[in-house]
This record gives sequence, C-alpha cells and structure tokens, in this order.
Amino acid sequence: MTRVAHILGNLEYGGLQRIVLALIRELPAYSHAVYFNSTTRGPLYEEYSAACEIHQCPYPRGSFVGALKYMPRLARELREFAPDVVIAHLFGNHLVVGISARLAGVPATYGVSANDPVHYSRSRWKPMLLAQLARPFCRGEIAVSEAVANVLRDALRLPARRVHVVENGCPVEPIAARADAGRAAAVRTDGRYRLLMVAFLGRAKDHETAIRSVAELRKNGHDVVLSFAGQVRRQEVQKRFEELARQLGVSDSVKFLGGRDDIPELMGASDVVIHATHSEGLPGAILEAFASRTPVVATDIPSCHEVLDGGRCGLLVPPRDPIAMARAVESILTQDDLRRRVVKAAFERVNARYHTRRMAAGYATLIDGSVRR
Repeated sequence: MTRVAHILGNLEYGGLQRIVLALIRELPAYSHAVYFNSTTRGPLYEEYSAACEIHQCPYPRGSFVGALKYMPRLARELREFAPDVVIAHLFGNHLVVGISARLAGVPATYGVSANDPVHYSRSRWKPMLLAQLARPFCRGEIAVSEAVANVLRDALRLPARRVHVVENGCPVEPIAARADAGRAAAVRTDGRYRLLMVAFLGRAKDHETAIRSVAELRKNGHDVVLSFAGQVRRQEVQKRFEELARQLGVSDSVKFLGGRDDIPELMGASDVVIHATHSEGLPGAILEAFASRTPVVATDIPSCHEVLDGGRCGLLVPPRDPIAMARAVESILTQDDLRRRVVKAAFERVNARYHTRRMAAGYATLIDGSVRR
C-alpha cells in the first residue's frame, strides 16, 4: 500500500485543515499519516485521529535554531513511517520539510501552495528565494487554483513543468444535506436577513468592507445581521472590528461566532454568504456555499473570479468597495430570479469541477506517478 505523509501547521477549524481531511477520506486505498506543527492538538484532532495515523511534531516558528532542531526530529518520524510521498501543505516551510524528507530517504516531496505566497510574505523576494532553494529537495509544487499557479510561475519564477494544478474540492453531498437540515431548523421570528462570512480574522480577509456594507444596507432600509464564523487569532483584531461596528451604528447587526464546526448548517440558515477578501488560493468557504445552495457575493480577485466563473455562479464586486458589496447583496435579497439562477449554476459547478472526488483523483495521479518513477 502506498504511504503518504501530510505536513500541516495545526488542526484548527480552517479551510485547509478541512480540505486535507476530506482528501484523506477520499483516498482510503493509501496509508496516510499526518504530522502537525502546533504545540496544541486543536479541535479537529479527534476527526483526524479517526481518519489516519497522526503525530504532533512542534516547529518553533521564526527561529533558525528551531528549524535546525525540527528537521532531524521530523526526519526520524518520517523514517519510522517510511512514506513513499510527503506532501507539505505549508508553502515556504516545504523547504524545511523537503530537507527532512531527504534525510529520511523519502523518494518524493511536494509543497502545496494554498494561498498567494507573495501576498502573505508582503514581498516577492522571500517566497521566491524559498521556492528556488526548495527545488533540489522537492519534486514539484502543487497549486490549488490556476490563479495560484500563475503566481508560482510568473512571480516566483518556478518552471511550468514543476507546477501541478490540483484544485481544492468540497464533499458536496454531506454538506448539502447538513445545509438542508440547517435551513429546515432555522427559526425566523424577527424578519431579519441573515448574512454569513466564513473566514479567520486575519490580514488576508476584508472584514472591514463587510461591516461597512452592513451599514450601507441598513441605510437603504434592509434589516440584516452579519455573522462572522472563523478563528480569532488575535483578540485585539476582533475588538477593532467591534469598535468599527459601534462607530457605524451597526453593533446589533454584527456578530462574531468564533471557530465553528457547523458551517454547512449556518450556511443553510443564511440568505447570503459574503466573501470579502484581499487574497485567496481557492476559497473553500465559497465551495461550501455552492454545495449549501446559498448565494455568494465575493470580492473580484483572480481566485474568486475563477471559482465564480466570472460572475455566473455568484456576484463579484470590486475590492474594498462596501457600497458595491451592499448593492450586490441587495440584488440577491430582492431578485428571486437572480438568486435561483446563481444558486443553480453554483451547485452544478461545484459538482462538476470542485468535488472532493476530482481533487482526490488529481492527487492520486500525482502520487502514483511519483511512486512509479
């Protein structure tokens, strides 16, 4: 049986963690082991434990000395499992993982770029240097969308032959069923429209524009409540957004739910899913909204444009434009034909292009090709 080792940062409630878990479940013919770098187990630990072998291998971030200690430890762990392929779901850290895998005698290592590495580094040169240094230790890079692949090829100067596009996927049927259950259980007694944004509170997401769009909707006479579901990594960030809502007079229309394990149910009970963002790889929250049959309004950046098929499967609005976002949400709320059309197109698209079966088939082709070499 082919053995695959996955390297993750943590097991928190995040899109990446859910996608890797879905991938493991879709590939039962392989033996999987997960090595995660955080010092805490995280809320998804039990689900991962039920799906595969799991190991905690802490990595002191930002420390060169820590990296030097981490590499031989990971190498020992990998040597024990003896994987045929290592997949590092941490672009940038795939250099350290690649060296560790080489020390362990692993035949093939791949680094997954789940986001735009230039945006996250606030620099082109650092991720380009890491990507180039990793080349002798990694067989290739996996981009989760064409938008990310373009960054790897054009900005980081990686050869096109090294960059493999394997688009993220979504377990459509269970998400659709859970969303239907959430929709059926939703109690509407206040007449308010429910908006939902699923994203951790971090620099890549644009919670500010979403909050300002609520103020615009309220100004136009729409009684809405916007809930944010996602990990809060720094409490001061949430407090800043809470203060913004207070200043705009919409505190009663903005809720912070924190990390949740009932996202499909929340989507089913919502009227619109908002995805306001500055940068994405391939947004899993949008795929889940497609499967939940809840219409999407998203920022028009390359990855969202790609997933929404240019606006056929949801409405796209310019970055940092709360007025345009409010108008798009208003269109969804007030135009039944538009709502039905985008929901139908989105559900067909997630089934045809972004199902976890398709993602798993892409990874299986890459893994099997690596083993045969």
